[in-house]
Amino acid sequence: MRPRQRLFRWAGWFGLTQALLFTIVGLRYLWDYRLLAPFAGWAYAAVALVGHLSALACLPLFAVLVALILLVPHARIVIPVGVALASAALSLLVLDTLVFAEDRYHVDAVTLALLAPTTWAFVAVYFMVGAAIETMVAVWVWRSTAQPHRRTIGPYVALGLAGCFVASHLIHAWADAHYFVPVTAFARYLPLYFPLHDTGFQQRLGLLDRVQDRERGIAATLRRPPSGELNYPLAPLRCAPRGPALNVLLIVIDAMRADALAPEVAPRLAELANGATRFSRHYSGGNSSRAGMFSLFYGLPPTYWEAFARAGRPPVLMDVFREHGYQLGIFSSAPVYRAVGLDRTALARLPKLREKTVAGPYEGSSGTDRILTAEWIEWLDRRDVTRPFFGLLYYDAPVALDVPPNYPPVVAVTHDASIQTRRRAQYLAAVHYVDSLVGRVLADLEQRQLADRTVVVVTSDHGMEFDENHLGFTGHGTAFSTYQMHSPLVIRWPGRAPAHIDRRTSHNDVAPTLLSGVFGCMNPSSDYATGHDLFAAVAEWQWLVAAGYSIEFAVIEPDRVTIVWPFGYEVRDGDYRLIPRATLPRAELRAALQEMSRFYR
Repeated sequence: MRPRQRLFRWAGWFGLTQALLFTIVGLRYLWDYRLLAPFAGWAYAAVALVGHLSALACLPLFAVLVALILLVPHARIVIPVGVALASAALSLLVLDTLVFAEDRYHVDAVTLALLAPTTWAFVAVYFMVGAAIETMVAVWVWRSTAQPHRRTIGPYVALGLAGCFVASHLIHAWADAHYFVPVTAFARYLPLYFPLHDTGFQQRLGLLDRVQDRERGIAATLRRPPSGELNYPLAPLRCAPRGPALNVLLIVIDAMRADALAPEVAPRLAELANGATRFSRHYSGGNSSRAGMFSLFYGLPPTYWEAFARAGRPPVLMDVFREHGYQLGIFSSAPVYRAVGLDRTALARLPKLREKTVAGPYEGSSGTDRILTAEWIEWLDRRDVTRPFFGLLYYDAPVALDVPPNYPPVVAVTHDASIQTRRRAQYLAAVHYVDSLVGRVLADLEQRQLADRTVVVVTSDHGMEFDENHLGFTGHGTAFSTYQMHSPLVIRWPGRAPAHIDRRTSHNDVAPTLLSGVFGCMNPSSDYATGHDLFAAVAEWQWLVAAGYSIEFAVIEPDRVTIVWPFGYEVRDGDYRLIPRATLPRAELRAALQEMSRFYR
């Protein structure tokens, strides 16, 4: 047998042994999952565990060994490198199982950087033990490959592992579309596991009916015992509403950033702010709609989004609205089931959910915003006036840079202006247009004599950037800069005098404010949220966890931002410029990691 041929054969079998070792170690994840899943979930978990951990074990190892065998086909070089790589990977997997069992998050670049010296000593012990095991396995495999076998099961084993990997992703995509929680809930339990999600492909093929499947998913969730991966809230809420029930109207303007709340851009909202409480240093919980809306409704870091979406667990705020008989008027310009995911989180378990607005005779987001406003007013016409209401108006035109035809500009743009300057002008025109629609809503409340009985909250899910820092960041979901995170917040509360609050606040504070102020909930807000009552005498936040659509998250401080990925991190200053050789804010990161795992069992 030629040297390269034997080395390739050795690498293949050595990789399969790694898949076996990884699977054995990974059984610890199934132990943590044991209380959550029925049989269907267990069957999927077993397939996903074998397929994903086999891929983690084999693919990086093969990538290095194949290149090495092609360049330096010597067993005395290839085998020690393979043993070292396998030992390091196995020791990290052991560490990850222990960290996940204790803290409910997986090892990444930051958690490794925060490990104490004693923990690194244990990792070294794991590595040495692993190296001894891997050396014995490598030698045994090398000896067994001395002679070619006429019949081998190796290709069939590899095919079976690949089949588990593919099947786990396809099953997850099916379960994601059908709201089948026992399958989707397992994704968080495996390190670096990013399963395939449904993007509407099955619906386009006619394989499912979204409305019917959502209703079945709601029914199954309600039948399921409450125990699971989430420990939320930490204690049952104790609420005692005082006086006549107040209505609540939440107006969210997609992508409206804080500096757009100016008389020349949003005159009606500026007028509202003058007679209400304005929070001038308010931050969203994300640079995207999904993260921002999650933090607004739950008051929690949006890193919890996947877990709450998989479980179909709405926030306690929506639970209390329903428990107290509130009528729910939900009106969203953009579909709630796309990137925002409200149908799986804040609006989960609401039967016959109004999922989108149809533009009718009008075009674009400005058209749906116009229809949304008219349908809201019609809904108020036919509601039960003996019951309080919660309304959500979610406008979309600013993020789409869409205005009706021939809409007058807010700022002048020269013929030689840059693309981003033109986009910003279009954006401001869209904000001005939505401001006119919100003005209609506010005037209608006054006409109905509901203004003195309605808490009005106006904010946005995130901001918008047009390369103001000249760093190449534009739009939203691209950076955790002030332009994408700083959001307006205006609250007009019946009986409260107008005020201007300049301390740092966040979306995490909105739900505790409504629960304590409207419903008299007496629990400490830490039982269900990260934030605090906006009208209470509390200190401003010193750090804030934010997220977007991608796998990274950020810890935002007043003068710096730390962005964390699974394989790295970076630190930026207050102007979002990269700080070379920056020191990690260890205390803040440890506190953030604890807050990001506090509501897991």
